[in-house]
Amino acid sequence: MNRCAACLRRFKKQEVYFCLPCRAELFGGAPVPAALTFASPAGATDAELLTLREFIRQISVSGVQEKFSVRLTTAGLEEVPTLALTTSGGQYILKPIPPSRFANVEALPANEHFTMQLARQVFKLPTAACTLVRFSDGSLAYLTRRFDVQHDGTRLAQEDFAQLAGRTEQAHGPNYKYEFSHEEMARLIRRYLPNTYPAELTRFFRLTLFNYLVSNGDAHLKNFSLCRRPDGEYTLTPAYDLLNTSLHVNDGNGLALDLFADDHETPSFAANAFLAYDDFLELGRRIGLPLSRVRRVLADVVGHEKATAELLRHSFLPADLQVRYAESLAGRRERLRYSLTENRE
Repeated sequence: MNRCAACLRRFKKQEVYFCLPCRAELFGGAPVPAALTFASPAGATDAELLTLREFIRQISVSGVQEKFSVRLTTAGLEEVPTLALTTSGGQYILKPIPPSRFANVEALPANEHFTMQLARQVFKLPTAACTLVRFSDGSLAYLTRRFDVQHDGTRLAQEDFAQLAGRTEQAHGPNYKYEFSHEEMARLIRRYLPNTYPAELTRFFRLTLFNYLVSNGDAHLKNFSLCRRPDGEYTLTPAYDLLNTSLHVNDGNGLALDLFADDHETPSFAANAFLAYDDFLELGRRIGLPLSRVRRVLADVVGHEKATAELLRHSFLPADLQVRYAESLAGRRERLRYSLTENRE
């Protein structure tokens, strides 16, 4: 492939595996190959599986996807940089294709990678650095650099929104991370980021819109976090775990959490039973954003069709899923342009 496995941009002559900016961001400039030196869980021998099981942790989608902790190391007399599994000191999270009943499960790594790049490159959302890599058997895996681990190995304090809201499975049941709302999350941002909340609320609102645009039905409380920077200030973390869940499951209205803290329904939702422009305008108003800013963000999120299509064309998604992803985006854009109460022509 003559494109960077991380950002999907065309290589310059001197570049291999990754473009120089992505290599710097992901690996501190080290010439790490895009091929791993160990087999995927699906292609591993019995002996390799025993080793892999020592590293497995369970994560979404809905708690069934495996992830591994990985660190950058050197091997051999020439000290070639490589990625290795680890139980401590991990700098990266690796997600292989999971053993799952979901549809199109083999495309999960490519789905998450493209959605993350779409958020970063087209919609200018801060995201965790990520790329696709290949196991020794040729299968794809998603690799992301941990944003809470600094290049010198120190870690930033991080709390997800389930922790901030005091919600646990023991106290609130198995759906604890889904039984909350975006409006309540905005209140937590105001509480924990008193000095910077206007800008952070705008970023949160934009991310919420993006999740709806791409049909991310797995954006629950644990997929939003705050971290404490070295200067002591808290901020929203870069976005992570972004993907179009509609390619794999029936995700209903396309958001994991309700918009509003009560049972409020806009006239638009009551009439049409889907989230549209009026619902997000009301969310922006309720969380305290100026309506002029809310309208600007709404107008921007439904745009960028050409840049989105170009990036999708170069993604690792198979052709049929590229078509389905594009159709999903078109349907959400249509909803987000629809208003029952405003004349927006």
